[in-house]
Amino acid sequence: MPRYTVRRRHPIDAKPTPSGVVPVAIGLAVGATLGFLLGEWLGPVGARVVPRVPRPAPTRSLAELVHDAQSVLVADVQLRDWELEVVPVGRGRIELRGWVGTRAARTRAARLVGEAVTAEAVLNSILVRGEDDLPEGYPDHGDGGLVSA
Repeated sequence: MPRYTVRRRHPIDAKPTPSGVVPVAIGLAVGATLGFLLGEWLGPVGARVVPRVPRPAPTRSLAELVHDAQSVLVADVQLRDWELEVVPVGRGRIELRGWVGTRAARTRAARLVGEAVTAEAVLNSILVRGEDDLPEGYPDHGDGGLVSA
């Protein structure tokens, strides 16, 4: 036999025996099972259940928004005498109109309606007597424009 030849223990055409396949299959199964279990026990802890996104509250009709806003204005003792009106101006939007005596009353009306009503927007178009009136010497022609006398 030559000095540098490689000895083979098994013949080249030898098939794997059942005694060699079974330990490999058992080792793979045990390894996969242990890997899964250890990953679950020692893995990152997070939310396992995806939280539900709450449905948006059903939108109220414009008539309900106007009614609620008008009720708030009438229920307030300081604003009751000014006869303010609430007008719908679009989907989920209302406008406050009328005249009050002070800026504080104007702000109070807008704040009360904004807190009580779930409208997208409350437009405050309330005017203040003495500040938003026409100045002396300007006749009112009813068209909203100012004409010098």
